[in-house]
Amino acid sequence: MIEYLNQNGGAVTALATIALLGVTGWYAWITRALLLEAQRTRLDANEPRVVAYLRPHEVHSNFVQLYIANLSGAAAVEVSAGIKRVTEWPASLDLEDSKTLSDLGFLRPHEVLKFDLGRGPDLFRDGTAAVFQIGITYRSLDGRIYSFQSDLKVESLSGYGSWRIYGIDDVARRLDEISKTLKGFTGFSRMKVDTYDSTDRADEAAWRDQQRETLRNRDGGDGA
Repeated sequence: MIEYLNQNGGAVTALATIALLGVTGWYAWITRALLLEAQRTRLDANEPRVVAYLRPHEVHSNFVQLYIANLSGAAAVEVSAGIKRVTEWPASLDLEDSKTLSDLGFLRPHEVLKFDLGRGPDLFRDGTAAVFQIGITYRSLDGRIYSFQSDLKVESLSGYGSWRIYGIDDVARRLDEISKTLKGFTGFSRMKVDTYDSTDRADEAAWRDQQRETLRNRDGGDGA
C-alpha cells in the first residue's frame, strides 16, 4: 500500500486538493446562504406595512371612519394616500382632495390614523353600499418604496354597524302598527292578593282543635 502511494503520490495529492476545494466551496455556499438569510431577516424587520380599512365610529355609530394603519414594527416615511369614489354616491366626499391624506408623511410603528368618511345612511343608495378606491405610497427608513391599493366596500362593515333612514312613510307605518298593538289591550284587571296574618293562623289552629275533638268524641261513641 505504501509502495503504491509512493508510486502515485502526484495523483493522491491532486485528489486530496480537489476534495479540499470541494469542502471549501461547500462551506462558502453555506456561509453565503446564511448571510442572505440574515439580510432578508434584517430587511423584513425594517419593512413597514401600511394598510387602509373601514370601521364604524367608536362613539357616533352612525358615522363611518377610514383607518390608515402601520401594522409593522418599523416606521414608514413619505406616506401619501388618496381616496376616490367608485360608485356615484355619496354625492360628495370630503377626503377626495384632502391635503392631510396626501401629506401624511410619517407613521410610527403600529400607529393608526382615523378620518371621518361619511354618515352611514348617505353611503347607501337603494340598498347598495358605496365603494371607494384608496392608494397609499410610502418608504422604509432604508429607502425601499412600497404601495398599497384596495377597494373599500361599506358593505364590509356588516356585523359592525348598521344604518337606516326613517322617512315620513316609515314613521307613519310604524305609528299605525303601534296603534293597532295598543288596541289589543282592552283593559287591565287588578290582581287579588290574599294575605295570611296572625288571625288566620289562630282560626286555622282552632279549626284543627275542633276536628280533633270531633274525632275523639266519635271514637269514644263507637267504643261504647
